[in-house]
Amino acid sequence: MASFRSSDPGAGKLSGRFHRSGPVAGSPFSQAQILHLMKTEFARARRYGFPVACMLIHVDRLEALVDLHGGALREAVRTELGKLVQDKTRGADHLGLASEDRYLIVMPHTDGIAGLRVAERLRKAFRNLEIQIGNNVLALGLSIGVASCEDQATLFFDTLLAQAEAALDDSVRRGGNRACLFGKDRMTGADELPDDGSGEG
Repeated sequence: MASFRSSDPGAGKLSGRFHRSGPVAGSPFSQAQILHLMKTEFARARRYGFPVACMLIHVDRLEALVDLHGGALREAVRTELGKLVQDKTRGADHLGLASEDRYLIVMPHTDGIAGLRVAERLRKAFRNLEIQIGNNVLALGLSIGVASCEDQATLFFDTLLAQAEAALDDSVRRGGNRACLFGKDRMTGADELPDDGSGEG
């Protein structure tokens, strides 16, 4: 049996807006559904000339911990991540399953830097969660890869996915618990973001 608590006193206090991330509010779309939504948003962005971003999320060490503690841990993580996405993103953003242990968020009208800021907020909030398993308390991190389409140069939505995958791989390669933005010349880490004055980093 897995349960969550947060060391952040503001965690769990949702904004009160209705956010439909999946068939049930806060739950992720299936892989087929989220890919359909991404394809639709990508086509709309290219047609009307606005940016679209996506992020791939990997929960660090989750597979090994599920092997030790059982599948209930995976379900608990999925539920809590859905709540965080509900709290930290807009109603227009979509959360879905990229695979059993990876998640995809599609963010219309969002450029790469803005997407990286969202990713960093999610990473910090998830890091504050503590997972109670029996007498053990675990803290998990998120590795996140962000990519964006801000012009007509990207022709296919699966190219955007591949770029997010490359950024995610870079996050994992650097030790995990970090967010990276894909760039043609280099990856940008969230620690390189300029201060936006919000106090959230």
